[in-house]
Amino acid sequence: MSEADGTWGPPGVHAADLEGLRGAAHDRAVMAEARVVLARRLGVPPGEALQHLIWLARDLEMELPEAAAMVVQGGGAGTEGAVVAGRRAPRAEGTAQRGVVSEAEDLLHRLAAEDTGGDDGLIADLPADPVARGLLDGTLDSAAHLVPVRGPDGEVQDFLYAELNGAARDLFGRGPEELTGLRLLRTDPGAALSGLFEEYVAVLEGGTTLDRDSIMYSTVQGGLSRSSRMSVRCVQVPTGVCVTWRYHSGEDRSARRLERVERLALIGFGEWDLVTGQADWTPQMLANYGLGPDEVPPAPHDLPKVVAEDDLPLVEEAVQTMFSRREPVEAEHRVIGKDGARRNLWLFAEPVLDAAGLPVSINIVSQDITRRRGVERALAETRRQMLKQQARTAQERKVAVTLRRAILPDEEEVGQLPGLRVAIRALAAESTARIGGDWFATRAMPDGRALFAIGDAAGHGLPAAASMARSRNGLLGLSCTGEPAGRLVGWLNELVGSMDPPATGTAIVGHYRPEQRVMEWTCAGHLPPILVRDGHAEPLEVYRDPLLGALPDWEYKTISTELRPGDLIFLYTDGLVERRDADLDERIARLTGILRDSSAGPELALDEVLARMEHDRAADDTTMFALHVE
Repeated sequence: MSEADGTWGPPGVHAADLEGLRGAAHDRAVMAEARVVLARRLGVPPGEALQHLIWLARDLEMELPEAAAMVVQGGGAGTEGAVVAGRRAPRAEGTAQRGVVSEAEDLLHRLAAEDTGGDDGLIADLPADPVARGLLDGTLDSAAHLVPVRGPDGEVQDFLYAELNGAARDLFGRGPEELTGLRLLRTDPGAALSGLFEEYVAVLEGGTTLDRDSIMYSTVQGGLSRSSRMSVRCVQVPTGVCVTWRYHSGEDRSARRLERVERLALIGFGEWDLVTGQADWTPQMLANYGLGPDEVPPAPHDLPKVVAEDDLPLVEEAVQTMFSRREPVEAEHRVIGKDGARRNLWLFAEPVLDAAGLPVSINIVSQDITRRRGVERALAETRRQMLKQQARTAQERKVAVTLRRAILPDEEEVGQLPGLRVAIRALAAESTARIGGDWFATRAMPDGRALFAIGDAAGHGLPAAASMARSRNGLLGLSCTGEPAGRLVGWLNELVGSMDPPATGTAIVGHYRPEQRVMEWTCAGHLPPILVRDGHAEPLEVYRDPLLGALPDWEYKTISTELRPGDLIFLYTDGLVERRDADLDERIARLTGILRDSSAGPELALDEVLARMEHDRAADDTTMFALHVE
């Protein structure tokens, strides 16, 4: 309970604040549930489902929470047609790389024990080798002149970099300045791990030529590994061997990028050679048509054989157009996999013409758009359901408006009460989606007292209107007992709490005794009334009683307030003071200031409040009730 403002709830929090917090929490919960429902229905991640929900709301010109509520109401319907992407994240090759690093580090540890003290002398005593010099100068690739380092037994233990050409770079980017004079295996242990070192020795001793067109090569330095495809050539020269090499890392990166693009976008490329009859299809192209890596792609005229029967005329027409008019074509068609599943493919094909204008080959690109079409079908079904729900909701709102008009009397039809001059302004929300449960009631009692009440059933739309009607009519029926306001509100609390579906709301119910000029009233979670007296205005102290329907069997207290001639009691609902961009206490203080400066008379006071409060007519109902003591 709040000690500061006399409302039911945490300290410093009004009942209207609690209602706003509950509303915001409800909206967030509905949004979260809608994301899950739509993600399941479309077969997409929740983040993508949220984007589709936003687009649906914009398309149907609805507020996002309202669209989310409609999706949730639709439940699990419409899941047919949703297709989950059949892609898996690639696995890194970290295990193999770690194995290379470990093996290379063991080798480097053994090589570190070898004596390299005589290496400088070996390089210094090396005679001129014009053959090696010519090879280094004559190649555009990386090249190195290697001289053998022999052990006591005459066996080749390693090679020294005697000289490198200007283009030479190893996998770590080191060139002649860093490598000249160093040992091969210490700088590039991959030569031993790959077997190249043994082959270099064989070239040195046997005079053969080593020519490896493309090998996968890995090496290690400083605990870091590098890998690339490599082409390498080694020949014997008088003082050792010359090695030339080229890394294909750039080509590999391009190939990997292309493969990733194909895999992520499910795009495949194929080429038909019409002269030789051969076809070259990428793995993704084969996968799009349900073919295995070793299967032979169909020829252009056989393509319709793998197409779904319903789409055969379309594909045959596209193939015929491509050959007869010799121009690119595109078409969407379906294929049926070996598992019976259908895939939607978007096909682009173009003929390649020779100098005579005759087709010699055909380039073809296909994209698997099965997931996209599945999402589109599921979205179309969801949109159709939302339109039906929107129509039902519009009808409910129409009923709510009609019910509100039928239950609440017009302002000019409100009868005067004993000892009071009454003025009322009851404004329905401009947006029919936000029509709420504001209500008021007046009655002249047989014992001379005047009954007045104002309330707000929680929620919007038809449920709020129905709750409003039951609350108002129930109170008027209970008032015939003549019981005090606290007892009436206690009974009303039981009535609201037993509604189906359960409901809550706020209310102020009071009796005015004109002989004593005493107002006996009870506040059930409603905003405090404002007393205007002799140029002063101040909210009345409110006893802390809970919302209607919140706690059963609650005993509500009746408050007595003595009034004077000329006093004005101002009652209102939260639509007048609540705004998302303003503090509620500040808005009530603003309202109090306006009433303090307003003209005498309840009608003029209401008009000035409406003119100066700048309340949001579209967001909620607004009801104001002014009682002027005569």
